[in-house]
Amino acid sequence: MTKWRKLLLWIAVILTVAKVWLPDSMIAPLEDWIHKADSIVRSVQDMFNGKPAGNRAKKWAVASKGQYSGSVDSVHDGDTVHIKDRDGHMHKVRLANIDAPEIKQAYGIASRDALKACIEGQSVVVNVVAVDQYQREVGQIMLKNVDINLWMVQQGYAWHYASIAKKQQDRFGFSRYQDAQLQARQKRLGLWHNARAIAPWQFRQQQKNRS
Repeated sequence: MTKWRKLLLWIAVILTVAKVWLPDSMIAPLEDWIHKADSIVRSVQDMFNGKPAGNRAKKWAVASKGQYSGSVDSVHDGDTVHIKDRDGHMHKVRLANIDAPEIKQAYGIASRDALKACIEGQSVVVNVVAVDQYQREVGQIMLKNVDINLWMVQQGYAWHYASIAKKQQDRFGFSRYQDAQLQARQKRLGLWHNARAIAPWQFRQQQKNRS
């Protein structure tokens, strides 16, 4: 199994280099395939190692505003995570004031993997500012006094969701996120490597119009 995972890692590295020449329409499906293949290899590996399925006994907390501490159980995409609080209850958290590329969108896999590498398994503090229509907690995640939401924007892994953020952030916070996005764009970090990168909200609208 380890050999298969190493092979998938090398393919991912090659794809990262290939982004310079290949169009996003070709890269995104290949990244998605690598993610699915890696998940299958992980599942089979866990089965052989005798690890039980982890989702059966999860207890979900009722979404509400406030602050709590917990550990990051899993990362769904570049702006959605599952966090287990100190009482053992699970929380589905949508990172506030940012919008990361969708998984099936160009750079979606890279955005998710960056967030996963940064916080999965780590102890964090969550400041919940709202509960959205899907009953997810919308919050700011702090890791050792680092604003992870802002970090995602600084590294070019997410957009500042300005249309929503202007209702939730004060002037100082809004300005910090806007400046972070401008700096990332000027340095062509992450998704800004593509000068014509499509914002997630535009991508979702395009998908909706096609259906």
